[in-house]
Amino acid sequence: MPYHNPINGIITHKNSENNIYICYIEDFSEELKKKIRKMLSSIWNGAVDEVEDEDIYNYKMTLKDFLNRYSTKSPNLKKGIIGELLSHLLIPHYLNNFEVISIMKNKEENSIRKGFDSIYYNNPEKNIWYCEVKSGGNEDERDIDEKNKERLNEAKSNRTWIEHHSLGENKILWQSVLTDVKSTIFDNNKQINIKKLLKADYPGIPNRNMDRNVILSSVIYKDLITRICPNKLKDYKTSIDRENIFVGLIIFSIQKPTYTKIEEFLVKESNNTENE
Repeated sequence: MPYHNPINGIITHKNSENNIYICYIEDFSEELKKKIRKMLSSIWNGAVDEVEDEDIYNYKMTLKDFLNRYSTKSPNLKKGIIGELLSHLLIPHYLNNFEVISIMKNKEENSIRKGFDSIYYNNPEKNIWYCEVKSGGNEDERDIDEKNKERLNEAKSNRTWIEHHSLGENKILWQSVLTDVKSTIFDNNKQINIKKLLKADYPGIPNRNMDRNVILSSVIYKDLITRICPNKLKDYKTSIDRENIFVGLIIFSIQKPTYTKIEEFLVKESNNTENE
């Protein structure tokens, strides 16, 4: 699959050799808005459910469900939710051959999913990648690279998420992602193959696989006058690679001035669709 075309309003830095990606969202463009309209339901509910149950998983209903959960959260949690939405939107767009196999909403509670943020299947390599997203705002005047490193360190240090907590000893979370495969993958044979890989990581089974391919994603809400430095991010990733914590590692950082424009857009969209 070829590298996807850029999205208007987003400048990207791609270092595929070192598995480092940066998206600078300069403008909340019409193309980005259209992509949110197109992808929100599949991100939130799963592409299969969106198609098979369009009457309840259409854009209008998804907006309502998303905002019902989002509106009650604190500003910090809202930043995190928008950050996860952006990661869900952009990671599969810019990473070749990565296909999402999890959904964003929490099926058990009126919230977003717990324990992990998203899971991807790499088609040619036929392996699983677990993604952790950490977001932060512009609360202080610290250097943008230090701010970004802090968010990535928070994701990296959450090894319990990778090894024990999320998709770790919590079998309910494992069962949830196995269900997500049915909601995200159309091909039955591919579903079976992906579930085999996930079950190899399942808690309690003999000779459980504990190797992990991981995507650490950061979303920084900070003015783009000063930008995340690709070379510093490369140095940061190299330092993690030396630790041999993960089998495979991708760093995916997003920088955007604020989260509120997306919030305002979604609220406006909800009001418009309710009046149709």
